[in-house]
Amino acid sequence: MEREGLSQSDSATTAGLAPLSQYVDVNTLQRLQDSFAALGQVTVCICTVEAEPITKPKWGSPYSQLIGTSDQGQEEFLLALKRRALQTCSEDVVSCHHGMSLHASTICYESQTLGLIMVGTRSPSRPSDHDVREIASIYNLDANALLQSTLTIAPYSGGTPEASRKFADVLASAIATLYSQAGRIEHQLADLRVVHDLTNLLSGTLDLQEVLDRTVRRVVEVMPVKACGIRLLNEETGELVIKAVCHLSAEYLAKGPVRLGENEIDVAAFAGETVYIEDAPNDPRSRYPQNTLREGIVSGLCVPVAYRGKSYGVLRVYTGVKHVFSETQKSLLRSIGSQAGAAIANSQLLDEHLQARRVERQIANAAEIQRRMLPRIPHNHPHLQFGCVYEPSLHLGGDFYDFIDLPEGRIGICVADVVGKGIPAALIMASIRSALRVQAQSGTDLETTLSIVNRHLCSETLSREFATLVCGYFEPDGRCFTYSCAGHPPALLLRGDNFIELDEGGTVIGIDESASFNSATQSIKKDDLLVLYSDGVFEAMNFASEEYGPERLKASIWNHRSLEAVAMAKEILWDVRRFAGLAEQSDDITVVVVRAT
Repeated sequence: MEREGLSQSDSATTAGLAPLSQYVDVNTLQRLQDSFAALGQVTVCICTVEAEPITKPKWGSPYSQLIGTSDQGQEEFLLALKRRALQTCSEDVVSCHHGMSLHASTICYESQTLGLIMVGTRSPSRPSDHDVREIASIYNLDANALLQSTLTIAPYSGGTPEASRKFADVLASAIATLYSQAGRIEHQLADLRVVHDLTNLLSGTLDLQEVLDRTVRRVVEVMPVKACGIRLLNEETGELVIKAVCHLSAEYLAKGPVRLGENEIDVAAFAGETVYIEDAPNDPRSRYPQNTLREGIVSGLCVPVAYRGKSYGVLRVYTGVKHVFSETQKSLLRSIGSQAGAAIANSQLLDEHLQARRVERQIANAAEIQRRMLPRIPHNHPHLQFGCVYEPSLHLGGDFYDFIDLPEGRIGICVADVVGKGIPAALIMASIRSALRVQAQSGTDLETTLSIVNRHLCSETLSREFATLVCGYFEPDGRCFTYSCAGHPPALLLRGDNFIELDEGGTVIGIDESASFNSATQSIKKDDLLVLYSDGVFEAMNFASEEYGPERLKASIWNHRSLEAVAMAKEILWDVRRFAGLAEQSDDITVVVVRAT
């Protein structure tokens, strides 16, 4: 269905809920749908409960696309959607397009259906040429083009129909969660708009001091009071610091510190109460009664400056005569205090946002520097091919790989994994890389190099900050590999039909300064495959909480053994991605492949 007019009137509104596309952007739904369709190689369309498409269908194969985008195919698909939408049992399926079975996963929120994820699967058997020609005639299609499209059909290569349906249920749940979160944000914004609509105190400026100054002036204008002041809590000192005043003298403000814990009135107001002071100069709770008397203050009211349960300070108003505040006046002052609290919260959020943007820019710059630190693949070696892939779980990763030009024409190689992620891991990674390069290029043997790097890391990091690595070097002719494995998953050598684990070495680096490391030498023959990797490969997890594991890694190496090194490294990564699907990964992934030629 190649229609541009996608439905926005999801019928969830009939149940009192906002339409699905109001809270979850159609483009987001389209991307989620298309990723799922590509992963499972199935046809997917998201629609309303009345089967009105919200997204454009993503076809599972060229064969399905040719049929589905024909005039009759579009009409038939819409009718099939409507038939399936009327089914009451989620296990029932509807057939269309001569062999496609439609299954629906419901997107539900608060027991109401927001929409449906329609998943179309086909039979694993290829239709006969005769059937294809008949189908081409039915849909007014070019028979040869339709026949050609059947050659690309790969049933269930992305997962069985049952697996696709289960994944559709997971995707429906994820979309419902996005809807719920967006709805909560929308309601919170609506609450903020209601609060701000009480008065116009906060309009026209983002400057917090100006907001507070305008607030105290407006209070004096709209309420029968002589003066007003806002004090905010300094959390480090416990003092309520004056931030904005109207009609209070400098002498009165300099009367002395006002500490939250020393004043019953402020303690109660800070806790959320509205505190009335009938006769301030004679009130035993007053800390500075003489100053109050000289200022001409008689009655007062104190309310919290708070927003969503968090108190930032207190708002006080003062009268020059004895005054009893009405409930309306108390309510108005509390509303103004809430607005001031909202302004403070928004100012803090803005500051945090700006700070986060600055940090994001710094992280992006650091990530770019880190990417530039990754070496180019050695080339033009007469007997060795190299390939590598690196995929950090965050912008900055703790994995790294390196190729080092060593004395006498040897080629050094290393894969390391620093504990943790993000900036700390990236900094430790850079430190290890520098130390390793300096020692390796100085000509020291491998065991000594690792011992020095280990002592270097121990002296510069905490005990919980350590790394694993496997490193070694090839002799100039590429037929001998000397290596050491420091607490790292062993490198895998595929020779013929057998895997050899290169596990000689020692413990992790960065914990024990006295640790020693062993090395070993492995002969390398023509057509041998050597694969170094980080544990993010076999710890990759799918939605069923299954790890990729070393056996699947070996199977991937075996399946792609005929490829060149660069292509093989990429295919191993894609095997891991296909296994994990859309499940979020917690660790970086690094794969380095060396093929002996």
